Amino acid sequence: MLKKSFLIFFSLFVFLFGFSQKAVYQLPVISESSITNPTFFYTLPKTAFKVEVVVTKVTNMKGLYADFATKLLGINNYCKENTTSYRLKNITITPYSVPDETLQFVVELSTMQVKNNFLQTLYTDNSSSCFRSFSTLEQNHTDILPEFFKNYAEVTMQHFYETYTETKIIDGIVTQVPVTQTKVTTKTLEQQAREAVDFIEKIRKDRYTILSFEQETTLSKDAFEYLVNQLNELEKKYLELFTGITVFEDAQETFVVYPKTDNDFTPVCSVSPSAGFSKSMCRTDDYNYYLHFEPQLPITFQKHFKDVQKGSNDNKKGRGYCIRKAVPVLISLYRGAEIESVQGIFPVYQFGILEVLPPNLDSFEIGKWGYIY
Repeated sequence: MLKKSFLIFFSLFVFLFGFSQKAVYQLPVISESSITNPTFFYTLPKTAFKVEVVVTKVTNMKGLYADFATKLLGINNYCKENTTSYRLKNITITPYSVPDETLQFVVELSTMQVKNNFLQTLYTDNSSSCFRSFSTLEQNHTDILPEFFKNYAEVTMQHFYETYTETKIIDGIVTQVPVTQTKVTTKTLEQQAREAVDFIEKIRKDRYTILSFEQETTLSKDAFEYLVNQLNELEKKYLELFTGITVFEDAQETFVVYPKTDNDFTPVCSVSPSAGFSKSMCRTDDYNYYLHFEPQLPITFQKHFKDVQKGSNDNKKGRGYCIRKAVPVLISLYRGAEIESVQGIFPVYQFGILEVLPPNLDSFEIGKWGYIY
């Protein structure tokens, strides 16, 4: 009976150690380690954040006829010079899982794993184990300068017609022939401004005619509203030639940020009113933006326990796979020392604790916990 029990135990021992990994080492491997069987490598994941920043460029543009706004229209509140400023419109973050180059491991296979083509199965099952990719530098600029405002100044010529007579001899008879000559001259800026004012007055007169029902044809409600709105919009465009306009342009910047556990605040970017977007931090902290990370699980005691147990067995044979679980982390956006918004709760691997599993876990799928290479 004792001999039979021993045989059963020995068979189970051979099965477990034959189909399970022989040893796991964290890289770099110490020189005393002796690895003779085939190996494979894996890397634990870390969390990266794709950051999309939308910055609005605000441009105040002086009107073409601003210098005549007060003289011709009595307007005092108008843009007197061109100015440009920037402000943050929005920041969004998206988490991505990427390999952590500081946590790489080599796994030595058992003899039985080598015979059963374990590596071929492992690489086949984890061939699609990759993270989503995206461009780390994306920019999107939009020019929304109104065509009316931009093109109005192109018509700067005016025509003068002069009529006079010339003396010609036709068939021996002296005859006075009328002649018309066209001269083209450049309009002065003030002349253009006066023409714009005349057109504004005409628009206002036409609108008054409609509003006072002086037109001969009765208009339907839809036609009435359409005409009034069109005249209002046209008057607005001509007035902007005197008052100036404000143009808003959105520019999107996309880049990657890696959270660090040694600092609760991770620098993101800066948006200066004068210089705009930059990935470098400004001297004025009010222009700087940070991500604040607050783990939602009490990991201090767990970390202390792991440190005590760790000892000096980092590369000891017989240890099992090393894994790390993501920890839910509350992430907030700060501008300087003031909170701007709460981005949400995201899983972040960097705040997780490294766990060493028992050896000989033959059914453990390491491909679900790390990147195989």
